[in-house]
Amino acid sequence: MGVFSHIFKMIVVFAIASRAFGEDTNVQSLSEGACWYEQGEMVKIASFNDRESALISRDEIEMQVEGLLSGKKNKAITSDLTLHCGGYGSSLVIKSEMDGKPICLWVKFNKGKLAVRSLGGLESSKVDVCDGYKWGELIVGLKSIDQKALLESGHFHGMIKSVSVISGTTLKIVLDESYVGKEVDAMAELKKQIELRYIELNLYQHPVGEAAAIK
Repeated sequence: MGVFSHIFKMIVVFAIASRAFGEDTNVQSLSEGACWYEQGEMVKIASFNDRESALISRDEIEMQVEGLLSGKKNKAITSDLTLHCGGYGSSLVIKSEMDGKPICLWVKFNKGKLAVRSLGGLESSKVDVCDGYKWGELIVGLKSIDQKALLESGHFHGMIKSVSVISGTTLKIVLDESYVGKEVDAMAELKKQIELRYIELNLYQHPVGEAAAIK
């Protein structure tokens, strides 16, 4: 009941402020109205599909993100912030830096507070919304299932921790701890030593939707 009441109040605020989305409005919508948002000193968000709302400043977002990553060595620096909205609800997608390495963080709203959906490395990409990849994991396509035995052999001791079949000749490699955060280096090394159909980072899969930058 409290969540519905909060969202209703925000709808009223949005409607009054925007004159029902009339002229000179700062209120905008995403995914055919699944989310409404307004930017100013505070960011106002109403996400109807997951029944969440938020009234939060950019500084508060950064403080909460820092809290979510508080177990890490260095302070996270938020460099890019995007609101993502779809049939599933809403997320804030954050490109940041942690322990000197770029990261992609997806967070959801939970009664106005932020909670982690996914946290991973930031792949090189020109797209605004990152997906992030799982640290310490690779996906490979073999030319022959016989290559699985080679990957599991002592030849790759110190690099590969385990190998498992996803489907057919598609495998997931879990890297040794010494290669966590060095997935691209591991990919390059494996390419040199074994001829595979393909090898790639293990990307997180997120729902489709629309996105808008939060300034």
